[in-house]
Amino acid sequence: MRTKSTLKAALLSVCTLLITPVHADSVGLDLAVSDETANFGIFTQSQSPVDSSRYAAHYFYNEPGDRVYSVSADVQRKGMAGNPNLELGLKGKGFYFTQDSFNLDGFGLMLGVVGRYWLPTQSPASVSVEALYAPEIVTSGDANSMTEMSVRADLHILPNVVGFVGFRYLVGDLKADSNYEFDKNAHIGVEVSLN
Repeated sequence: MRTKSTLKAALLSVCTLLITPVHADSVGLDLAVSDETANFGIFTQSQSPVDSSRYAAHYFYNEPGDRVYSVSADVQRKGMAGNPNLELGLKGKGFYFTQDSFNLDGFGLMLGVVGRYWLPTQSPASVSVEALYAPEIVTSGDANSMTEMSVRADLHILPNVVGFVGFRYLVGDLKADSNYEFDKNAHIGVEVSLN
């Protein structure tokens, strides 16, 4: 039963990326790792002078054997609060998880805010934050809610390569544990645009 659910989640992720808008400034891959977690993703991203959008699918796993499959979309407006370096926006993320030690699974929709500030440096560099929440009304299975918060610092090493360091806090209110931590780790990673 769990294998079928996992295959459905993976298929949903791929289909979501295939039906996103055809025009994209970049398509790429990203990988973030810590001592206890890994997060692998594919993305498409579009930029204009006034906004940016990004569609992504990710596969996350941790050392206890938990898995989280997700698809997400966000849009950010540039030049917010009269500052040309500040971007603010909204993000939605559909997720499906399997939790190993209690043999739980669930799915839902997280909604939240994202922000990025471009630093006045010679090489493009930025700091970004996001806060997402899935309340009980849009969460099913063995989860009552899910919360994700992250902060990340990016540096463009090459025109198509971004290195980053960050911290992710991903916690679920599960039926067997009201404060189960999928991730609470600093990580390092790389993002590569393929075009």
